[in-house]
Amino acid sequence: MKQGKEHIVPNGDKSILVLPGEGKTVSLPGNEITVVHRGADAAYSLAEWVAAPGVPGTPLHIHRVTDEGFYILEGTFGFQVGEETVEAAAGAFVFAPKGIEHAFWNKGPTPARMLITMSPPGFERYFEELAEGLAAVGDDAEAAMDIRKTLSEKHDIEVVGPPRQATS
Repeated sequence: MKQGKEHIVPNGDKSILVLPGEGKTVSLPGNEITVVHRGADAAYSLAEWVAAPGVPGTPLHIHRVTDEGFYILEGTFGFQVGEETVEAAAGAFVFAPKGIEHAFWNKGPTPARMLITMSPPGFERYFEELAEGLAAVGDDAEAAMDIRKTLSEKHDIEVVGPPRQATS
């Protein structure tokens, strides 16, 4: 886990500047998530998500409190939002409002990268705690499932289906 920092702009208006390579980065199997911005009194948090090709994406899930917006920077992601399944390439934006099931996965043959906004902020802590928990349990699959279940209950995520991934 790499810990970065936010630069507070000295004019006192709560502006921030996060330089390249800063932010807190965590790794999950096949994915790297960098929390670029979060704040206790902020309206949202922002994370960069990099997904390797051929690895499972997120499981189909629902947030009861958190809205998520996804802006694709590189590559192609597959998304399921409600009953719709779409491909989203660089420049596309996908919105998953609270209360609707959704999942995403790298749909292409190369790494894919996107920005995710989460409102209200706080959900990004799930990724940090999950990475720490999975590292602590190593190859113990049962313990890993217990950690996922506990953290899902704690962080506004209800898993309702299996992970998705690209098919050849």
